[in-house]
Amino acid sequence: MPTSPSILAPPRRTARGIVLAHFDPHGDFDPHVHHALTAYRHHAERLVVVSNSARRLPVDLARLVDGFVPRANVGYDFAAWRDGLATFRAADHDEVICVNDSVYGPLFDLGPALADARVAGADLWGMVLSDQNTSRSGPRVPHVQSWFLGMRRPLLESDTWAGFWHGLTTPATKRDVVEQNEIGFSARMAAAGFRLAGLYDATTAPRVTLAEVWRHLSPRHPRRSWRLLRKSRRLPHNPSELVWWRLWEAGVPYLKVSLLRVNHYGLDLGRVLAELGQASRYDPALVHGHLARCG
Repeated sequence: MPTSPSILAPPRRTARGIVLAHFDPHGDFDPHVHHALTAYRHHAERLVVVSNSARRLPVDLARLVDGFVPRANVGYDFAAWRDGLATFRAADHDEVICVNDSVYGPLFDLGPALADARVAGADLWGMVLSDQNTSRSGPRVPHVQSWFLGMRRPLLESDTWAGFWHGLTTPATKRDVVEQNEIGFSARMAAAGFRLAGLYDATTAPRVTLAEVWRHLSPRHPRRSWRLLRKSRRLPHNPSELVWWRLWEAGVPYLKVSLLRVNHYGLDLGRVLAELGQASRYDPALVHGHLARCG
């Protein structure tokens, strides 16, 4: 006799751990970090903060998270994640996500991204699958951008996973961090047969068109506009900083802080902020306050 739908068991909740790597030049927890942790709390059975700058958590955050690890500012995000992962057994979870505070968001509901079919079959996934290298002349290397790394049980139970974290060293430069850790982590997992995916996949995305960047060009800002025209034609590029609108269209609920702080590609930042207000309910004061405080 078929089971009545009214007595079917509810779908099993994913046992998920989230580790956030934090750094602030003043040792503070910015309101945009409070926003992120509040959002992550809804999706995590275990939520851990590792700070490379703060010695203690504010009371409201201490009540929100399950663990806090203060540490010296050594080893960047991967060393922070390693220390956070050491506070629990990752393989006991269906999924572990390592994030940092280099993005504003989630700008909208994170749930659909976590359950998206495009990344459902991946062992290692993220918001962006990039094909950059640290050298423009070097080979294009598919890798999950490390500001959001999602890792599932087959990977978490593997010797490859354990070996990476056990052998983690302290890179000398930021470029070494990218080569050894961000690109190196994905390359090592892919070489071991694990599947990689991203909500936005730069390895299959079309080239950036003039029509896409046209609204960011202005005769009043010729140098910035020329920079955008020139750099948007180069391959590969950093999709998180150049084609932020494509990320939102792909369901990525984040905006990189460096897009607004550095503006490497010469975008019209006023337009970026205006479209942020139109596309989400994210409080613009979180962006303006953080940039005013931290530059």
